Amino acid sequence: MSQAETNSVHIKPSSPLVSESGAAKSRWMEYVELTKPKLSTMSIITALLGYFAARTPQDIAVFLSLVAGTTLTAAGSAILNQWWERDEDNQMMRTRNRPLPRGAIGMPTALWMGLIFSTGGVAVLCLGTHPVVGLLALATMLIYITLYTPLKKVTPLATEIGALPGAIPPLMGWMAAEGSVSALGWIIFGVLFTWQMPHFMAISWIYREDYRKGGFRVLALEKGGAKKISWSALLYTLLLIVITVLPIFLALTGWIYAIGSTLVSALMGWRAWQFFRARDKNKPARNLFTASIVHLPLLFVILAIDRWIF
Repeated sequence: MSQAETNSVHIKPSSPLVSESGAAKSRWMEYVELTKPKLSTMSIITALLGYFAARTPQDIAVFLSLVAGTTLTAAGSAILNQWWERDEDNQMMRTRNRPLPRGAIGMPTALWMGLIFSTGGVAVLCLGTHPVVGLLALATMLIYITLYTPLKKVTPLATEIGALPGAIPPLMGWMAAEGSVSALGWIIFGVLFTWQMPHFMAISWIYREDYRKGGFRVLALEKGGAKKISWSALLYTLLLIVITVLPIFLALTGWIYAIGSTLVSALMGWRAWQFFRARDKNKPARNLFTASIVHLPLLFVILAIDRWIF
């Protein structure tokens, strides 16, 4: 057999070696998907925002511990959430292809992964950053898993409860950097808390039928849901804008933040107003969702640049 023929054998799709490699890669991606990488990355980014916004001399060991610990706790929380809601996920179109509903990963494996990642992350944060950072991470997970997750089937107020763990990571980063949290750190917490509300209102309207199938209580499915969700999205957006511009009036930031935050807030406010005014809310809901996705990263970048210049 020639060398060319030998090479051709190794690259055949039916080759056991190639098939096993592809299966291993696919299996690995199932585990990655189980950690909800996009959501987990959001927690890491916001924690680092708090860390760098503190503007203290950076410690590489603390920095790495913050990244590792936040990554583990965020992934662990995501896994435990999916383990808890596996039956509901199987009912909804947008979640039924997750690893657990499809049976790609076993329930005991997911449970142990979630517990090991979560406890390991808290330990890393306690030992590598500051004990309070570990306690904040623990509080984040407990609120997310034991309060928010079950209450989603009981009351629409679960949305507000679920916004708390989403807003805590910047406090973790700030505490890791300084050992305490200043006024700006709490403002960032407020920004994240209020931002989640119009963001989720848009999502819950777009996927309201999915939430109905899953048995979840969201404002969009309540009596007069369209009106209620419109008012909620608008009022929380207005509160978001007030909190966003607060550092300007408290002289905590400079002109870069003043200009940038005003522009991104105007975009968010405009989309929330359109959503509020529209009779057919489907397209405005998607526009509001897109605006929220654009708003937060831009605001963070603007704040980071402003803090390091001023």
